[in-house]
Formats: sequence, C-alpha cells, structure tokens
Amino acid sequence: MSSITSSEFPIQQYKAGGGHPSAERQGIRDRLDESLLGHLAKIFARYSGPSNKWSRDQLAVFMQHVQLEDANGPAGFLAEKEEIELSEFLQYMTSPLGNAMEMASPQDLTWPLNNYFISSSHNTYLTGNQLSSDSSTDAYKDVLLRGCRCIEIDVWDGDAIYTPPNDPIYRKEGEPPLEEGPRKLSRKDKLMLKFGTWILETFDKDGGVNPEGRTVDDRLSDVIRYEPRVLHGFTLTKEVSFRSVCQVVRDYAFATSDLPLIVSLEVHCSPVQQGVMVDIMEEAWAEFLLPTPESQPTSLPSPDELRKKILIKVKYVPEGGAAQDDESVFEMVQDGKDKKARKVKAPKITPRLSRLGIYTRGVTFKSLSQPEAAMPNHIFSLSEQGAAEVQQKQPVEFFQHNKNYLMRLYPGGMRVDSSNFNPVIFWRTGAQVVALNWQSYDAGMMINEGMFAGSDGYVLKPDGYRAGKEWAPVHEESQLPHKTLERVAITILAAQNIPLLSKNDRPANFIPYVKVELHTQPHVFDGVKQQEGGEARPEIEYRGQTAQMKGTSPDFEAEVIEFQNVEGVLPELTFLTLVVMNDVVGPDVMAAWAAIRLDRLRPGYRFVRLMDKGGLPSKGILLIKTDIIEAAPPAPSAEPSLMSRNEGHVHELAQQSLRQGTA
Repeated sequence: MSSITSSEFPIQQYKAGGGHPSAERQGIRDRLDESLLGHLAKIFARYSGPSNKWSRDQLAVFMQHVQLEDANGPAGFLAEKEEIELSEFLQYMTSPLGNAMEMASPQDLTWPLNNYFISSSHNTYLTGNQLSSDSSTDAYKDVLLRGCRCIEIDVWDGDAIYTPPNDPIYRKEGEPPLEEGPRKLSRKDKLMLKFGTWILETFDKDGGVNPEGRTVDDRLSDVIRYEPRVLHGFTLTKEVSFRSVCQVVRDYAFATSDLPLIVSLEVHCSPVQQGVMVDIMEEAWAEFLLPTPESQPTSLPSPDELRKKILIKVKYVPEGGAAQDDESVFEMVQDGKDKKARKVKAPKITPRLSRLGIYTRGVTFKSLSQPEAAMPNHIFSLSEQGAAEVQQKQPVEFFQHNKNYLMRLYPGGMRVDSSNFNPVIFWRTGAQVVALNWQSYDAGMMINEGMFAGSDGYVLKPDGYRAGKEWAPVHEESQLPHKTLERVAITILAAQNIPLLSKNDRPANFIPYVKVELHTQPHVFDGVKQQEGGEARPEIEYRGQTAQMKGTSPDFEAEVIEFQNVEGVLPELTFLTLVVMNDVVGPDVMAAWAAIRLDRLRPGYRFVRLMDKGGLPSKGILLIKTDIIEAAPPAPSAEPSLMSRNEGHVHELAQQSLRQGTA
C-alpha cells in the first residue's frame, strides 16, 4: 500500500494536539446569534457618526489603534474605502482577518535539526492509561494524522512460531509430509528447546557450532520465526505486532507533512529478534530510510534536506564493540589450528540495529560532559524528573547543550493516567523533542497544539535559542529577548454554538464559564528559584475565569480577565488557553477549548475557533478582545511600547475624527 495523502481525510476528522490543519480554516460561515451580533453592533456604533457609517478616518482609527492592523497587510484594502456600513464591518470580522490566531508563517526549514522544536509523542502505541489500556496501530495513525513528527515504539520479543521443515532431507523414506503451516511453540516446546540448546552449547566440543560455522541459533532460525511485538512492558496493556505498526507508519508517515519523521525505538528484544526488527523496517520503510553514510556524520542536516525520510532513534553501539556477529551470542576464536566457538555476552543493542541511528543516536545520559555529549548526532532522553534535576543544577550548561544538540524529554513513570506536564517548562530549556501523551486532552496537549498549529510539526526556535545556520557548537552566553508585560487584558464578550458534552444534554441545562490562563515560565537560566531568606520562591500563575452563564450561546457581558506585570515573557514560548467549562454536580467538565501562542495572538476584537472535548473542530466560537501593553524598557528616556492601546484613548481619537469630519 502506498503512503496516504492529507487530501484523503476531511479536515473535520483531524483531532488537535500537534499542529491541527484547522488553523488554516479561518473564516466563520455560520449565521451569528443575537448575543454576538449585539456586541458587534455596539462596537460599530461606538465609532460611527450620525450616518451610522464609518468614514475613512474613523475606519483608520479602529484598524490602526484597536486592531493594530498593518496598513500594508491583508486588511489594508479597507483603508481604500471612503466609508463602510455595519454589514461590511461584519464581513471583515467573520473573514479570516477576524480570527484571533494569526495564520502560521512559512517556516525556514534550512537550519540544522537542533534548531527546531518538534511535535512529539510518548508511548504512542497506548490508547489510554499506562497500566491497562490497549496497544493499537490506530494510535499511530491517529497521531500521524494530527501532525506528530516523533513517535515511540516499545519493542519486545514475540512468541516463537515453529514452521516444520517439509524438505525430504528431514524425513525418512516413505514418511508422509510433516504438518503444514506455522504454529506457536507450547511451554513444553520452549523448555525442550532451551534444554537442548544448553546441552549442545555446554557439552559439544564446538559449542553447538556445526562444520559450516552455523550456531544453534542459526539453525533454529530455519524452522523458528520470531515476530517482535509492541506493548508497555510489565503492565496489563495489550500488545500489537511490530510488523503491523511499521506498516501503518509506512502508510501514514507523510499524510499531513513531508518533513522527517523520527521513530524512537525502545528495544527490549534479544539479538535474534533485533535482526527481525531490522528486516521488517527495511522491508516496510525501504524508500524512506536513509542510506548508510560512508563516514561518521560531522553535522546535522536540515528538515528540508530530509523530506519524506524516517530517522531511527536507537541506542548507539560503537563499531567494533562486543559483538562480531549481529545475531549470535558466540564468537569464533583460534585455538591452535582449530577454530572454536566461545560464548560471549551479547550487546543489548546489536550493531546492525544500531547502524540505523544515523542522525539520532540514542545515548544514555550520565552527564553533560561525557564524551558522547560532543557527538553531533547524539540524542539524550530524560524523564521530566531527570530533566528538572539537570536544569536546577546546571541551567546554563543544559541550555547550551540543547542549543547545539538534540534532547528528548518525556513524562515521568508516575503519570499512570497518561497526564502531561506543561511543555513550556522544557521548551524554555531549548529541548527539541518534548514528548507528550497524545491520548490525553489536558493543558499540556492544548499548549502543544498552540505551539504547532498550522505548522508541519517543526517550529524554528526563537532568537537566542538557535546555534548557527551551518552546524557548529556555540558556547557563548545567549541573549534572550524576554519582555515584561505591564498589562494583559482578555475581554470575553460572548460565545456561540459551544458543543454539548453529550447528544442527550439540553442547552437549557448547560452552565458555561470560561477559564483564561497565560502560560509562561521564568528565565531559563534561573535554576532553583529561591527568595533571599532561602525558601523556595512560589511560582506565579496567571489565570482567571468569567462568571457562569446559561446556554450554548451565552453572553458573558464583556467580562475582563486581567493580568499585570507578567515578567520573563518570550512571545514564541508563551501561550493563552481559553477553556469553556460546564458547571455540573461534582467536578466541572471541559466542553471546549482553544490555545494560541502569544506571537500569533491578534490584538483587538477577534473570534476564537473552539475545539470540542475530544480535540475535534467544533462550530463553537468565542468573541474576545485582547489588549497587551509592554512595560517600558529600562532606559530613562524610553516610553512604553504598546502592543494594544487603551480603548478609552482610541474612542477619543475616533470622536476627534468624527468632529473633524462634521466640521
């Protein structure tokens, strides 16, 4: 089966989480309800004169000082009009220009891989919690269609399949053919094989190696086939075959993005089954695998150079290591004139499998100064606890490492419910591959969607987080463009078509309110934050919520949620989440949500498209107004930089324009 393209899947079927293509679906086609129309009519009336129209000057005041639209941008065509009526204003507001989230800008994909944040999944094979949910190939299809560019596969030894040999040389003359077809080995079969192998290896003078140099394992492979399986080890999770996972990855790897897909292998297989893994991957992904390089890589390529390629992340085994034969636990030694087999300890990862890790060589983390930390193509993997410990003790060194080399971070093992951490914490350290549990819709996955929405799963790091365009380690101190926001005000005016939690729910019983939160993190180099007295400094949270209303198209009466003196803001790594909750008996439940990266949040009056509780696009919309004022830079003569002006001042400008127009 050939790979699938995105045109074969309606956009409504894509779930959010790692770069939802609905970010490009900007306009509003549904008829507006009375609550929304009422607010928009009031806004229009506030800036209009006796004619109930906007003159060119009044329009310019609104567009430049409320909406902060670029006169030379897409909305510039309005400035050419002598006047507009309410209907034309509504057309502007419901067009793509009225969307609160700016469309994703084209990415520069020519930087080395270490300069990008990559949309990544943890324990991709699971459909639910970490202890008892099923492993499924559908989980891989799901995340790949949602924009994921790094998936994880945990591979374990599968059951032995015995295929009786029917070659006449295995039968005595006159004997009928042996039973046809493969079958699983019974427990008794396995014990007999294990015992027989031990006898040969222990008491045979050549250790079970026949005159042709074939070991016991070699000969058993003629009649016994192993198919590795995928599951969450030492839990009750159900398994799926490694072959079927590879086939699904082949079919959907590039369905929504042609940028490189990283496959992170967690290998728990014997050497024999590792060989089977390689055979399966080479068969399924032949056209997508990189050719073996003639020499060791000295730099990392760019995503643009790796389009439609699958990168294997697997533990690194140096060439010339412990194993001479990839699939044997024996080595041949010279004893006088005779060659004999001697049993040696097999490596955890065979060289044959390890060689597939060309630009993503997995290395066990010991320290930031270990020799492998200087290999351009190494990648460390740390749990959230391990990463937090390194960040606290060596914040500058950790950031510098992640500026130059790949780093993968993943949720801790105690998150048995498949919950997620806040990925901003680790993006702030420069880690590229921040893996999340995609089967959960929590704040972590909402923020992940906000980061990658409309992208192809790769987002270029902001200034100060990148090394060079030509790969080379950079060690000078980074100057990060942090800001302090004097005021962030989000006005919630009204909503429409908020999705109900169940088809049996009644709109009259729906009691919605909106939770507003600004997700940012302290300066990356702060490490362990303490007050002067030595006590831990409390984390500052920026969150608020509206009053409760009623119905699926509520009027929130322009309630303002305001945050003041927000420090250490990097717009590319700061996120606004809007979550519509339903007030019910017991814990309140989420009905809809949206997440927008601050550098893509349009100021002024805008519509927000809402996802439902399952991450699918809904017809739900919020009408909001965004005002952000930057604090003055630390210079005596500098004046505050306004990302959005005070509306009272803007109203006065409009009135001045009106008076001038009627003089």
